[in-house]
Amino acid sequence: MLFNSCNGRCELQKSLKKYDDNEKRMHDNLKEKAEVVYIQNIIIADFKIILPTESTAKIFAPTDKKPVSVSNTTFHPPSYLI
Repeated sequence: MLFNSCNGRCELQKSLKKYDDNEKRMHDNLKEKAEVVYIQNIIIADFKIILPTESTAKIFAPTDKKPVSVSNTTFHPPSYLI
């Protein structure tokens, strides 16, 4: 029978030391990492309501005046298309 003086404390100390070393490594890795946050400036469009305006230009000829001239010719397509 072997004389064991540590009564399991040696293994416990090794395990605790390993755990502490692992925690220190993780903590150092977290210190090295930097968090990058991108912020986008949102442009707010300033929309304004534009009220419709009545057009002052006359598109059609007035019907109260007499016509200046009359066209008596009728359009005929070229004969080579027939």
